[in-house]
Amino acid sequence: MNQPVLPELPVWQRVRRYAVPPTMIEAGAAARAAGDWRAGCAAGRIDVDIDLAEVRRTHGARQADLIEADLAVLAPDLLRWHLPRALGGRTSLATGQPWLLSTRAGRIGADDAILVLRLPKTVDGSQRMRLEVRATAETEPGWPDLPPVFWSAEHVAGLRGAYGGTPRRLPGFEADGSVRPFAAYPTQVDPADPATRTEVFDRLIAAGDPVGAWAAAGVDLDVTPPEGRHHGLDKALTGPTVPVGIGPELDRLHTRYDVDRVVLHHDWRLVAEVRREPHAVTARLIGYRSGSRHRATPLAGPVHTRPVDLELIRHGLLDPADLHPLVRATLFPATPAAPLRDRVDLRREVPVRCRGEWHTLRHGEGKLDPVSHPPEEVRREQLLGGLGGQVAGCLAAVAAWRGSTDRLPRPLRQLRREVLLRVQHGGSAALAALLDAGLDPRMADGRGGTLLHHARALDDSALVGRLVDAGVPVEARDRRGRTALHVAVGDGGTPELVGALLAAGADPTVSDDEGYSVADLAGYKAEMYDEDDEEHRGPRQVRQVIEEWINR
Repeated sequence: MNQPVLPELPVWQRVRRYAVPPTMIEAGAAARAAGDWRAGCAAGRIDVDIDLAEVRRTHGARQADLIEADLAVLAPDLLRWHLPRALGGRTSLATGQPWLLSTRAGRIGADDAILVLRLPKTVDGSQRMRLEVRATAETEPGWPDLPPVFWSAEHVAGLRGAYGGTPRRLPGFEADGSVRPFAAYPTQVDPADPATRTEVFDRLIAAGDPVGAWAAAGVDLDVTPPEGRHHGLDKALTGPTVPVGIGPELDRLHTRYDVDRVVLHHDWRLVAEVRREPHAVTARLIGYRSGSRHRATPLAGPVHTRPVDLELIRHGLLDPADLHPLVRATLFPATPAAPLRDRVDLRREVPVRCRGEWHTLRHGEGKLDPVSHPPEEVRREQLLGGLGGQVAGCLAAVAAWRGSTDRLPRPLRQLRREVLLRVQHGGSAALAALLDAGLDPRMADGRGGTLLHHARALDDSALVGRLVDAGVPVEARDRRGRTALHVAVGDGGTPELVGALLAAGADPTVSDDEGYSVADLAGYKAEMYDEDDEEHRGPRQVRQVIEEWINR
């Protein structure tokens, strides 16, 4: 029997390496120590749209105090650590769905205020999030409530229980923190050792008994196939799903919102409905349908998904010492804290086969240097390439680094991926650190784009000027014919970023391969939302910037 495994573990390994940078964790910890939640949100790349005085006027003093108490314990870096990801090879946050955040233990009424977290709108855009306050009545049934153990520094100690563990041990691990072999998993739940519930669940799933497995986890599962398309439902409920925490979470949601029915999602699709009955928790398959018939509160993914950190550690893809410090202290308290590593070393010496010999490419100090060739030979080869001739292996690799379709050596492909992940998740601070550490700013992204095509991830538009001054062409086009300005407008770039690209010489009238000019794209994006929709005012502001530039 093979133990069930969480899909896309290599992607999750990259998520853990890059998606919450150590500098973010350190800055967040410092902000919490200083009692400055706004600084913590800034460190965690969360834009705050909250005026506590306005909350007090609108919702009353008690509600304002409760919101402020939630903000005081919010750990944005811990929140970012636990939020679901788009996956499919991507490390970016899952998009679109707002999340409700509250530490209150009792009932939350329709007029009560609650924190709402808004995620990025595109998987390839900026990873910045936004935090605001809404009345509960203004939220929608499709917005999940994320339990505080996944985002509150004061509640993270409950993570062991949320994962089916006890103070003694975690499921799949021995009391000393070592991995328990699958062969040693019990076949019956031991009431004195609650961690065995998850282990028995895995045993029975591996044996092909999903009904017995869910029963061991405390849920009565009806596996009757639903009407309509339902291919793959069995994999959704027997692979990534572990229902051990569903019962306690249903109790919490019932107390908070009087909710007795939730739905489970997998890969963006509805797969099951779970009910809190008088004497049991029941689940049934509902297929990949949506709409009013199944419009119910979705259960937060981290509640019913295999714990990412435990899966990575169990497969040797993550060391407990490299967990988020708050998570490590909770799950593996005996593991000494490791220093947060974020050393950026971009120096590379890469062997390249060139005209029958092995030469060396050296990356560092702001360039990729074909050191085996004297400067005059490099100039001759570049001239030959410009005339359509075949260039040497070293120069072909340099051209590939800067955007050609030539083959790029694997070490440089790995370096490129690391750079792009750092920029996507770390924003301006990450890019500035990379440039200061010697990154060649003319690096392309492998899809024809330049670093300017990734400026949508930046928080400081001044870096646009730094890249342009370093020789990055502002009008370079990717393989879809898009300039950096096209990408900024289409993927949620800020008005400040768009203005910086225009000031650097970007042309808003050029069209991409589909015939859309930047001005067309800006108008289309702005018209997607109502004029009084303050949540989506950014596209309208971008359109205004473009129009004013064209008409200046």
